[in-house]
Amino acid sequence: MRAHSLLILALVAMPFPALAQNQVPANRSQQSVEGINRSIESRAESRSIQQQNRFETNQLQGQIQRQQSLPPPPAPIIVPGR
Repeated sequence: MRAHSLLILALVAMPFPALAQNQVPANRSQQSVEGINRSIESRAESRSIQQQNRFETNQLQGQIQRQQSLPPPPAPIIVPGR
């Protein structure tokens, strides 16, 4: 019960700027700025995903090249049973 009360107090004590972020922009210039910000964030996320994919692809290509450059394993030696 005490934890429940603390949670309610924490929610009530939230700073107002955090709540204001969910409001609809007042004018066109503010809407434009927010649209540009969303576009920048989206491009940054896309770029991050592309970089991660390139990194993983390069890692795999390096592994393949290392495996191909290794000499083949020696043939097994078979000793006839006595």
